[in-house]
Amino acid sequence: MPAVQPPASAQTAAPAPAEPSKPRSARRTSTPTSGADSVADTGAQQQAEVQLALAAQAARFDAMIKVLAEQQREINAIIDFGMAQAKRDDQLMNEWIRLI
Repeated sequence: MPAVQPPASAQTAAPAPAEPSKPRSARRTSTPTSGADSVADTGAQQQAEVQLALAAQAARFDAMIKVLAEQQREINAIIDFGMAQAKRDDQLMNEWIRLI
């Protein structure tokens, strides 16, 4: 049995094979720059923002360290007071024992 070929109009109407799609590259969402000066300004601005963030972080760290140092001083004062109280209690107990 002979092979049946489709009509010529059907052969021309067939879609062309699709080209493989190219992977899309990541696009920057920042505003476009127009020259080396604006690129330098953007870099300087980013560096300034980083420096500002670091300064804020350092200030928070310093404040936290001050609080911790004050708490440690209070703890040491309470320990010293407790040691002095224990020493007085020992002296009082020794004197009471001598009376007996």
